[in-house]
Order: sequence, then C-alpha cells, then structure tokens
Amino acid sequence: MKIVSVQDKCDAAFRQWADTLINNTQFTRNYWTIEGKGVNFSNYGHGEPGEITREVMLGVDPSTGNSTVKIVKPNAEKLDKGPVTVLAEDEQGRHYLLREGRLQKNNISNFVKDNFSELSGLSEVPLIVDGKISKRHWYIVANLASTPNEIVAQTAAFSIACARARNLAGGGKHSDDIDKEEESRPTYGMDEKGRLTKRTTPGGNIQVHELQDYVYSALKNIIGEELRKPKNNGYCVDGFISRANLLIEIKTGTAAHCIYEGIGQLLLYPSLIGIKGTPDRALIVPDDRPLRPIMAAALDAANIAIFTYSIEGSVEAPHIIFSDAFINRCRA
Repeated sequence: MKIVSVQDKCDAAFRQWADTLINNTQFTRNYWTIEGKGVNFSNYGHGEPGEITREVMLGVDPSTGNSTVKIVKPNAEKLDKGPVTVLAEDEQGRHYLLREGRLQKNNISNFVKDNFSELSGLSEVPLIVDGKISKRHWYIVANLASTPNEIVAQTAAFSIACARARNLAGGGKHSDDIDKEEESRPTYGMDEKGRLTKRTTPGGNIQVHELQDYVYSALKNIIGEELRKPKNNGYCVDGFISRANLLIEIKTGTAAHCIYEGIGQLLLYPSLIGIKGTPDRALIVPDDRPLRPIMAAALDAANIAIFTYSIEGSVEAPHIIFSDAFINRCRA
C-alpha cells in the first residue's frame, strides 16, 4: 500500500470512518458501544458529547481511567513521520485507515512496540512512502471501501487485538486496585422477579431493586412468543429464540462475578437443558458501566456476543430499552 499525502483525502477518510462509527453504534452518556463486541470508545473530550472531531480512544477502561488505543486524524504533510494514524491506498484505489503498532504505557499496561504483532496476533502491512517501505510498522484499523457494518466490525477487532496485546504485555495499574474497582461495579440483584425487596445488613434494612424479570418482560413484549425459557433437570435459561438460534443470558450488573456466571450459564445450559444444535450465545448487560477492554477481548475469544440495555424511568417502574443491534440479532 502507498501512503496518501493529500490532506483533503485524509480528512474525508477520517470523517467517513468517524461518522460510520457514530451512526452504527450506541451512544450512552460520554461514550459509544459497539454492540455485540462490548468495545467502547470515546472522543476523550475532543469535541462535544456525541461528536468526533480529530481523535478517538478505542477500548474505554473505567477501572483505570485509560483506553486501549488512540486513533487520530492523519496529518498528510508529515507522511509517516507524524501521528500514529495514516491513510493508505492499495492498487485498486481503496483507502485504508492504518495505525502504527505502538501502544503507550498507561494504567492498563506497559509500553508495547517491538512485539506488537506477536502479542496482538495482527499482521503488519508494508507501507510505501516516497518509493520506500516505511520504517514504522503499520496495521489495518479498517478498510474504508467496506460496508458500514464491516468497518465497525474491523475497528472492534483492531481494538480487541490491542487489548489482547496490552494484557499479554503486563504492567499497568496494580491488580489490587482493579479488584476494588470490580467490587464497586453496580449489580442490582440476581433474582428472577422484578420487584423491590428488603434485605438486612449490619447497618439496617435496605431496599434492593431486582431487575432481571423487568428486562425479560420488556424483551418478551418486543419479540413475542418466539422468546422462550426452556427448562429441564431443574435448570432454566433466561431466554432462547429458536428461529434466531440465539441463547440469551440476562445480567443486571457488569462486575466480574456477573460476567463469569453468565459465561458459565451460556456454556453449560445447552447440555443441561437439552437444547439441540449449537446455539449462538449472547450476554446482555446494563449500559451504565462499560466492560473492561480485556473482558471484551475474552468474551470475543469465547465467541460470546455482548449487548447492552438502558434503564430509564422510576425505581418502582423501570423502563428497559434495548439496542437496535440486539433486537435485530434476535429477529435474524
């Protein structure tokens, strides 16, 4: 591939990529979520909320206050001597957004560069600059000639690969600090019924809002009778849609133990209950706290899709809103 040295083309390509992400992802508060992958990204204050101007941080990590990898608007004048992102063109004239295989040290991991390809599992793309191969090492973020859904999926895959590289590189915030953060993640109770209950604690009685049945009921209202809860041998799934071949597990929190439990249920229920074939697996979680990038990468490796839902309304009558991507998958 050859580097593109015309700024107008770089600007247009970055704008296309950014707008594709914005228009095909879920925006919540100050970040976007790539549904199905659990990858979150932010403009990190560069522009108004919901706006991307010149910088995107992929893989928001709420436990550390950092993100996995930064993508910036290419600077054509500096060719491959400038920012970590460039625009390249292949022999067919297709444009690609490329990112250098270099991850700065932060609260997630140590510095990654020389072994980026090994740690991430990505293949380097030789980049021609002024007739010579660039001395820096470049990797594809997205093929901009692809469909919008493919561009989003490619971007998510790049972010996940970078999260994998950071995890294998080690370092970053001390594990004890992460454990404390995980314990503080919201969880609304594990019961099946949507109700308010009282629980006794050392400080007295508290009310706990149990949301799981509210979430199931909201989904049932949308999907209808195709959403079922198969049960057998004393076990019952949260949801199964035969036509979509989709097994669903609902979680009301994003703490590590919630995710661990959901994964175990998704993996074991087909055998425990007797669901024929190999269903696709989806974990749905509230969008009030993003997953850590390394958890998103682990779920991707386990071939488990991750979707989110929003909670609006009052405590007594919560209103559950699902993403379009999740509903479309349920109806596939």
